[in-house]
This record gives sequence, C-alpha cells and structure tokens, in this order.
Amino acid sequence: MAEEDDLPVLVNRWHAVFKRATDFDMWGQPVEAIDVYQRLAKQLHHYSNTQDSAFSDSQKKTLEKVAVCLDSRERSLQSQKAVQCTGISLNDLKCLESTLQNVLGGNKNDFPLDVSMAQVQYQQLINQQVAIKKTNEDKDKHEYRGRGSLLPRPLPVKSMTLLTVRVEQIGLKDAPQFIEPFITVSVKDGSGQDMTVTQDTPRALEKQDSCLVFNSDVHIQKAIESLPPGFAVFFELKHFKPKKQMISTRCWSCLEKDEIKEGTVALELYKKPTDYRRKNISLLTVKPMYLHLRLQLHR
Repeated sequence: MAEEDDLPVLVNRWHAVFKRATDFDMWGQPVEAIDVYQRLAKQLHHYSNTQDSAFSDSQKKTLEKVAVCLDSRERSLQSQKAVQCTGISLNDLKCLESTLQNVLGGNKNDFPLDVSMAQVQYQQLINQQVAIKKTNEDKDKHEYRGRGSLLPRPLPVKSMTLLTVRVEQIGLKDAPQFIEPFITVSVKDGSGQDMTVTQDTPRALEKQDSCLVFNSDVHIQKAIESLPPGFAVFFELKHFKPKKQMISTRCWSCLEKDEIKEGTVALELYKKPTDYRRKNISLLTVKPMYLHLRLQLHR
C-alpha cells in the first residue's frame, strides 16, 4: 500500500493516465479509451475501499466518485452512445481532471458533478455481476452433475486383476419422478473407509416406468488383489431435489468380494442411509427390484 509520502507521485500518475484516456476518447478511439478507463477505475476503487490506505476518508470518497464516473463513461462507450441521459459525458469527465489532480489539497466537500445516478447505475452493475456469477456457478454445478466424474481404466499391473463395472440399470417403481438421477460408486474396507476415489456416473440415459437406465462403465481404480479383506463396492442412487437445492440418496446396494465374477449380477436394494459397515441393512422393498450390473475382469 502506498505510504503518505508516495501519494503525490501516485496522484500525478493517475492524472497522466486520466489525461491519456480522455485524449483517446476525444480522438474517437473508444477501444483504447475503454481500456484505460477500466484500468484507472479499478485502481481508484481499490484505493478508495482499502482500510489501510494513506488517503483520508474524504479523499477516498472523492476517488470513489471519480471511479464511478469513469465506469459510467466506459459503459457509454461500450453501448456506442457518446452521451447517455443518465450517464457521464466526455465533457463531464474533463471537469473532473482538476478534481483528481488536486485530490490531496482541494476542497473536500466540493465535487463538480452530480454522480448520484451514476452511483446507482454502478451498484446495479455490481449486483448484476454477482447474479451472473451465481448463475454461472449454478450452471457449472448442473453440468457437473450431468457429466459425472468417471475415471479411465488404470494401467494394468502384472499378476493383478482390474475390475470394470457396467452399471446397466436399476429397478424402481417411481423411477420417472427422479430429477437428474446418478449413481455414486465407492470402494470401502470393512470399517467403511475409502479405498479408492469415489466416482459418479453421468445422469440416467433413460427413465422407464420401473427402471432407470445408465449403461455407464465404472473402472475400479485399484486391483482386486490390493484391496483389504472384507472390502465391498458400494452403489448409491442419488437425485436432485430442486426445492431444497440438494442432492439426496434414494437407496443403495453393495457388491462384496465373493460376488465379483465375470458376467451379470443383480444386487438387492437397501433403504438409506448407506451403511458402509453393513451392520444394519434393510431391504428397500419386497418387490423384485434390483441393481443390474455387468462385471468385466482384466488380467
């Protein structure tokens, strides 16, 4: 942060940049003017909102007002309107040149322009940017859920067996009602500790009356021989609840070591919560509903 002795040098530098920006603006070079306006406004906003700045409170207010005017002029140029009825014109900015140049010693209460509307516009812009950022973050989360997080097959190891699980489909009487359903696959030891990285399938390819179709290949990231006795592969059906904005588990299943054989397998479905230790398991339904898998062993 600038020391008090450095402030005159800093202000003189800002004044030179301000003059260069307005010259670009006056010469009809909006691209160059916008670039300089943006960079200068960013610096002024920074120094006017920093607690340990050497500027006084009144000087910070002046710098903030100048920055807001620069933002307003930049938006006017970007919208290809030289002057907006609620914006700041080039002539308005020229009135601020001496204000910025003399910010350290000028009249602290005398600002040559009414910037109330420009300040409102600036706050609206900030609010809009925050909203857009949140929308983009929500969109990224949505797209992530859709893509899943499956990993490629690990490199083969001599005398070791790798397992690929094709999650074909899961039978559920209320299958069509689930929003963005996917299956989380994890490998746990007997105490419920993770043995490999957890993977999510992409969301279901198809919703039928009584089943969700995935047809996703999940490559277990460790060889079977390297996993501890009593391990199991867990499958948790999850779905999105828009009202609560959360991911919820509907049911789960598990594949134990003695069930790992080449070919198809149908696993029972259990009520949540998932019991990784397999001590308190209850069937989801007495109806013949299963998780259908196809196992492939790579040696």
